Amino acid sequence: MTGPQTVQDVFDSLRRDRLVEPAQLAAFADRHALASAPAALARLVADGLLTEFQSGEVAVGNGAALWLGNYRVLDRLGRGGMSHVFLAEHALLGKRVAVKVLSDSLRADPGARRRFVREARAAATLNHPNIITVFDVDMAHDPPFLVMEHVDGVSLQEAVARSGTFAAGEAAAVAVQVADGLARAASVGLVHRDIKPANLLIDRRGAVKILDLGIVRFTHDDTHSQTHGNDVILGTLDYLAPEQVDSSEVDTRADIYALGATLYFLLTGHPPYPGNDVAWKLRAKQTTDPHPLHQLRPDLPLELAEAVHRLLARDPAARYATPVAMADAFRPWAKPGSEFPGRLFRASSDSTARACATDHDPLPNTLRIVKMSLWPTPLKGTTPPVPGGR
Repeated sequence: MTGPQTVQDVFDSLRRDRLVEPAQLAAFADRHALASAPAALARLVADGLLTEFQSGEVAVGNGAALWLGNYRVLDRLGRGGMSHVFLAEHALLGKRVAVKVLSDSLRADPGARRRFVREARAAATLNHPNIITVFDVDMAHDPPFLVMEHVDGVSLQEAVARSGTFAAGEAAAVAVQVADGLARAASVGLVHRDIKPANLLIDRRGAVKILDLGIVRFTHDDTHSQTHGNDVILGTLDYLAPEQVDSSEVDTRADIYALGATLYFLLTGHPPYPGNDVAWKLRAKQTTDPHPLHQLRPDLPLELAEAVHRLLARDPAARYATPVAMADAFRPWAKPGSEFPGRLFRASSDSTARACATDHDPLPNTLRIVKMSLWPTPLKGTTPPVPGGR
């Protein structure tokens, strides 16, 4: 793959790959006398005709790959071993979306392709403001891709890393929204099985979206869930329920537990059982309770701390029975205040926050047992938060 060597090569490439309208390109050529291909690409970016990402791809001769079906890729939002997520724009409608693409190494993998289809199928059964919308899937395309709504926001994982732990009202507001989304999933027989901070996006209005339905369980049709043997743990150890360690046959109460572990993270800056000892975590989840929240965050209402611990009960029967019951319990505290969610975005130096979840949790206290998620890692690294404080 050879990149353009001259300014004319740049223009020819842009015409051939349909990245800039011919009339715009002609007007650009009339306005500027450029000495080299790099200078031409830099000026195209400065004039808003290309993005930095597009310019880089054109420079290495990869302009044709910036098309995924009818979608022109504008930027890369995240990347990982299993998939990449791009910001793209429909060629005719101009609608901006997020497009998730299977990685080169998995395009022929039957299991990865099944999980891709499962995610699209699960999303197609749902229509809820707190669940990411999937518009389309194209498995015949090389590479296969999913088309989803683009959220101008950050994952809760990144929000804590950038802006510190959440106040009581902020965490409760998140809890209610995620519970509402889980209630919708439960109503059609879906168990997410990988609720965690990295799989929850919050936008600039404070709306929270659940994403990554790649390992969802269809309780009414388990042939779509059992793609691995019982010796494989589906999910992320720091957030999965104790019963999920031994079996994938879990119900919505496993998602309720995972949401409790997520709230614990939002309030303390670390999951309920921090550390890197996997064997200890597995034992602790089934034999001990997490460190009391009210000791780590004495500023929290005691009743709120107790409600979070109820979500984290080792016995599923001791938790809230349904997401609806949980949402009702947390609603009285869901008063995030005027600084929320704006404070989550002021700390960023980026003009646009990235809206993609991680394939692993970047904080040092999080371990993934089996990397089943098809969501990639955000481009920007994060730094660990300070536990127990804003």
